[in-house]
Amino acid sequence: MKLPSIRLPSFKRRAKAPVPDVDDPLADEPRGAAGSAPSKRRGIGAILTAIATVALAVLVIGGTGAMLGWLLVNAETTEARRLLQRPQLTVPILAEGEAPEPNSSAGGTLTKGSPQPAAGTDPQGDAPAADSTTATNVKGSSDGALDGEPLPADGVQLAAVDPTLLQIKDDAKLPIIGVDGRQPWSTYGRPFNLDDSRPRVAVVVVGLGLSREETDRAISGLPGAISVSFSPYSRDLENQMARARRAGHEALVDLPMEPLDFPRDDPGPSTLLTSLSLVDNLNRLEWVLGRAPGYVGVVTWMGSQFTTVEDALMPVLDELRQRGLLFVDSRGSSRSIATELASSIQLPRAFNNAFVDASPSADAIDRALAGLESIARQQRYAVGIARPLPVTLDRIARWAGTLEGKGIALAPVSAIADRQRLR
Repeated sequence: MKLPSIRLPSFKRRAKAPVPDVDDPLADEPRGAAGSAPSKRRGIGAILTAIATVALAVLVIGGTGAMLGWLLVNAETTEARRLLQRPQLTVPILAEGEAPEPNSSAGGTLTKGSPQPAAGTDPQGDAPAADSTTATNVKGSSDGALDGEPLPADGVQLAAVDPTLLQIKDDAKLPIIGVDGRQPWSTYGRPFNLDDSRPRVAVVVVGLGLSREETDRAISGLPGAISVSFSPYSRDLENQMARARRAGHEALVDLPMEPLDFPRDDPGPSTLLTSLSLVDNLNRLEWVLGRAPGYVGVVTWMGSQFTTVEDALMPVLDELRQRGLLFVDSRGSSRSIATELASSIQLPRAFNNAFVDASPSADAIDRALAGLESIARQQRYAVGIARPLPVTLDRIARWAGTLEGKGIALAPVSAIADRQRLR
């Protein structure tokens, strides 16, 4: 910046120069002949420098003030423009229990209070929504199955868990007989044509739930007419049982009972024992029964000692009867009196004719299955009990596919209740 010229007034020098101060660094400098001493030139330069500094400061302060003023006026507008360049998503604040509008597009704005579709209608239109019983299961179904789980290949559906057939006690969901007389064992049984006159064979695979791999293989690899029973010690038992039921298998629960060689063979901490009091045994029974809802009954697990002692056994059977359950005696001992006692109090019952995989080899399993066929032809009904061993599941699946051609019906165990002849 070019500064304007400044004319300074001239002063006449006095006749005699003043005596310089001894501390003045310019005292010894020579004087010029025309009266323009170096000290004068230095004074003029200092004045010019001061004027230039003041002018520059004025310009800087003025420019800064102008910039601050512009920002105060336009900052809000500038920030608004910058925000408008961003993708916007408005998230609604909904009241408790209120759902956002399902028709909102992915890039649209959801608003509070949007109208909801009527129950049973498709969110995208007025057509009825797909029924979970004819397509795939959806979250929130009454029996707790997993999202998108396919329905059974044969299309046979089991009744959903009915809350009117449940007694909620603490965290337990205990089965009860409904006020209308409906019983869990018949309500949750797999549908079967009871007019079918062919010989019937039922197989119950016990001990499920302890191994995820074995459980998944049994549920998905066996025909729905094969009944499945879960260990009460299974983790996430309710969901595992719901998956089995969604695949068409009627479900039961293993009931651990004292074996002859207890405690060398120990069925677990909730085992019913002949040495326990009636109250203790009934408390253990209640724990087992409350593990998950939707099953038809229980299968004795071990029990070669407990099922031979009437005083210990009878109160347990009577409790099962009062809760509307089916009792399956695995007959861990030939001395078991459980089936006879069950019949005496009109508790629905079935009993095991053969342990399918007592010898866990393919040939031995095939022979045991053929033996079940023979019993069914002779006595009209037969029940086998098996474990979820890979070889067992493979041989049962192959065998089940041959029964139709042999004129034998593969039936759920509930379809054989009370039909087997006692010895």
